[in-house]
Amino acid sequence: MSRLRNIGRVDEEKNHTHAWFVRFQRCNESIHKTFSDGVYGGKRRALKAAIECREAQLLQYSLFDHEMWVRSRLRKNNHSGIVGVGRYERPDNPETGHRSAFWLASWVDENGTSRKRKFAVSVYSERQAKRLAVAERQRQLDRVCGIKTFRS
Repeated sequence: MSRLRNIGRVDEEKNHTHAWFVRFQRCNESIHKTFSDGVYGGKRRALKAAIECREAQLLQYSLFDHEMWVRSRLRKNNHSGIVGVGRYERPDNPETGHRSAFWLASWVDENGTSRKRKFAVSVYSERQAKRLAVAERQRQLDRVCGIKTFRS
């Protein structure tokens, strides 16, 4: 982990604010702490306190649980209502304007690589393609969870 990951600096002369802050999110919980230079006896000591605080906070959370939370939370731009599954269209023939539709299952494998699998609406029906994409995503997540649990 980078020495200053999740740590930032505030230097505002106007408000006489000089401090380090720790900020991160774990499983829907936001952690925000500020370490003022004046309170901690200088910039270096405040930074040291911020780093110690971050390390202590991160120890309270399982890295595996955090990874699974990141992989399975519903984003604002999700229109299918299902995490990692979406319906897409692409032009087959720009001259005719014909488009092909497919459902896409997305996941991150055990190595951190983004993976995808398409299910064409023309091959399956709309309903079946979506069902297959949802099932594939779940199958891959179960597989990755099994591997991660085994390695831990």
